[in-house]
Amino acid sequence: MLSHVSQTHAHSLYLFSSVRKRRFTGRSGVRTYRIPAYVLCFITEGEGVVLMDGMLCDIKPFELYLLVPGMIVELSERTGGFSYYGVFFRPVTLTKTKGGMSSSSSLALSGPFRPGRIPVVHPQQILQRILQMYEDSRNEGEYDQLSLRLQLEQFIHGIMMSTPESGQQKDERLDRSIAFMEQHYIDKISIGRLAEEAGMTPAAYSRLFLKVTGSTPVEYLGMIRMNKAKELLNKSHSRVKEVAASVGFRSEFYFSRMFQRTVGVPPTIYMKRQSLRVAVASSLGFQQYLQSIGIEPAYSLDLFHYPGVNESEYAQRFHCQMEELKQSAPDLIIADHYHTDFKDNFKEIALPVILDLSLWDWKLNFIKIAELLGRESEADQAIARLELRASEVKRALQIKLGKRRVTLMQASHRTVGIQGTGGHPLNELLYRDLGLEPGIPVIGDIWRQEMPPEALPMLETEHLFIHKHHVLAGSELMYQRLIHNDVWHRIPAVKKDKVTLIDNWFAMSWTPIGRRSIMDHLLKYEPE
Repeated sequence: MLSHVSQTHAHSLYLFSSVRKRRFTGRSGVRTYRIPAYVLCFITEGEGVVLMDGMLCDIKPFELYLLVPGMIVELSERTGGFSYYGVFFRPVTLTKTKGGMSSSSSLALSGPFRPGRIPVVHPQQILQRILQMYEDSRNEGEYDQLSLRLQLEQFIHGIMMSTPESGQQKDERLDRSIAFMEQHYIDKISIGRLAEEAGMTPAAYSRLFLKVTGSTPVEYLGMIRMNKAKELLNKSHSRVKEVAASVGFRSEFYFSRMFQRTVGVPPTIYMKRQSLRVAVASSLGFQQYLQSIGIEPAYSLDLFHYPGVNESEYAQRFHCQMEELKQSAPDLIIADHYHTDFKDNFKEIALPVILDLSLWDWKLNFIKIAELLGRESEADQAIARLELRASEVKRALQIKLGKRRVTLMQASHRTVGIQGTGGHPLNELLYRDLGLEPGIPVIGDIWRQEMPPEALPMLETEHLFIHKHHVLAGSELMYQRLIHNDVWHRIPAVKKDKVTLIDNWFAMSWTPIGRRSIMDHLLKYEPE
């Protein structure tokens, strides 16, 4: 008689307990703690030396640690003050057997999810999720435990997926073909060979690959080759010709052209990227991008011909700035899209890199510049610090403003405009990141609705912020037409004298330094 072997299936659940913001102050003597619960700790400030179950850890900002019950943590005398967010949770393992279901309070410690430091690729994304749980858990009555548990599940899943060790386990067939690419990228590889490795027809393979990865097999193979090329170029004494051959290119010229198209700069510049003299040509303050990652620009210029500036004055300013740019002797010129027409002028001095701003995503541009200059880690930390600051300012503004509404306007020399709640870095900062309540009418998820001053609708808003744009071209006249409109005097913010003229927050919102300055201004604002 055959015996029946019972099969078991285990499933892990993570039950949300709380999110706490804590700070340890540095003091003399060794302090020892026994961890009573499961905690994910995200360090936000400070550094120190900590022993975790006998293992020495140099903790730094934007690192993530998993602490488990019974773990002994010792803070040495070398540990200064540090701050962290702690996500407290309770893991439950459900085990299904032939006889029924059983549960146990334990954590399946497998893969990257182990006690101690958990390496993460994008710490700012980790911080965002923690801040969201922190905010939601403090808004009693608005979020139930189920919602927070689901957030926790997604958070832990995100940790596992963001670790360097975790790969894209999308489809075994594609995994086999990608593994083949990674092993044979130096060779000439056909779609037919990759499809054969996946056990599919070429057409079906190409469709599935594009659907799952978002790129074609040829593009993906090119990405593998370029990533490998970047690794090799970062090594000392690398030669472009040898690197080209090492990643499957017979022609050094063709490799250089493809590398520049993909990365933004040619290999010869990329090899020196950490020691480049960089100039910035921008109307949006891109020099602050460099300053946020610890680089002082060799020179900063703005060649945009602003309305109201006459031709002779502009020509003189153009000549002076170009001469000073030349004297600064940069290796690279990073420019925004307002300087596209000057690309040939820049080429006479140094290699220009023009950033495409078809997508108004300040963060994407910041990260791209950081990657170009080998400062990815510094950019991640700058973004994480900014998001932490935004969370603090959001809570302060909730206390200060409550549900009172805020409207943002701009008066130019042509029209007046009411800002929407999306579509521009400034709108997203105010209404999404800081949670300000928009005035009525709500323009919607667009960046601005423009109109003549006489067409201004009745605004139901308690606070009004206005910027005069292109004053030399006549925005003051447009502003005067606005404030002498009959509708203007019926606006609650006008009646209570809560109309504030602001600097060019629109340009400032494109950089971390500018966004921090806007938040500082809002904190100083007196609503009463």
